[in-house]
Amino acid sequence: MAKRTKSQETKQLILQSALKLFNQDGFVNVRLQHIADEAFISVGNLAYHYPNKAAIFEAIYGKITEEQKALLVEFRIVPLFDNIESLIQQTFILQQRYIFFYLDTLEILRAYPEQATAHQRHIRWQEELLKTMIDFNVSRGAFLPELIQGSYEQLGRQLRALMDSWPAQQQIKGNEVAKVEDFSQALWSLLCPLFTETGKQEYLQMRQLMQSKGY
Repeated sequence: MAKRTKSQETKQLILQSALKLFNQDGFVNVRLQHIADEAFISVGNLAYHYPNKAAIFEAIYGKITEEQKALLVEFRIVPLFDNIESLIQQTFILQQRYIFFYLDTLEILRAYPEQATAHQRHIRWQEELLKTMIDFNVSRGAFLPELIQGSYEQLGRQLRALMDSWPAQQQIKGNEVAKVEDFSQALWSLLCPLFTETGKQEYLQMRQLMQSKGY
C-alpha cells in the first residue's frame, strides 16, 4: 500500500474533523474556522486543500454514496432475506456515521444544487436495485406476484424513502437514541404483506436465528 503524503493526511484530517462537527452541531452551524480549530490547523491551510464548505461537503458526500453503492452492489447479487437484513443493518451503521446528511438532507441539497442533481441520480439507482430485490423474491416464491401493475415499483420508492428519512423521523419523535431493531422493523413492515407461506417461514427462521445470536 502506498504511503500517504502529508497533503493527503491533512485532507483526511479535515474531512474527519468536519464530519465530527457536522454530526455534532448540525451542518449549517459549522464554519470553516470551527473545522480548522477542530483539526488544529489554520484556516489558510484548510482553504488550501478545500477552498470552501461546499468542497468539503462534496468530498464527504462522495464517501457516503461510495459506501452506499458498495453495500447495494453486494446485495444485488443474491437478495435473500438474510441479505436484506444485512443490508438494513449496514445501512443503519452508515447512517449513524453520516447522520448530519440524513437529518438535514433537504436544506443541504437546496444549498448545493449540483449535488442535488447527483443525489437524484443516486436515488433512482437505489430504487431500481430495491425493485430488482422485490422481483427476485417474487420469482423464487417468497413474495406474492404484483397485484396492481406498477405497485412494486412504487414500493421500491417507498422503501428507499423510508430508509433515508427514518433518522429524521426519529429525531422529530424525540427518540434521541436510534435502535437498529426499530429501523429493521420499520422496513420489514413494508415487505411483510408481500410474504407467501414460503416467505413467512423464511422470515421467522431468520428472526429466530438472529435472536439465538443475541441480535
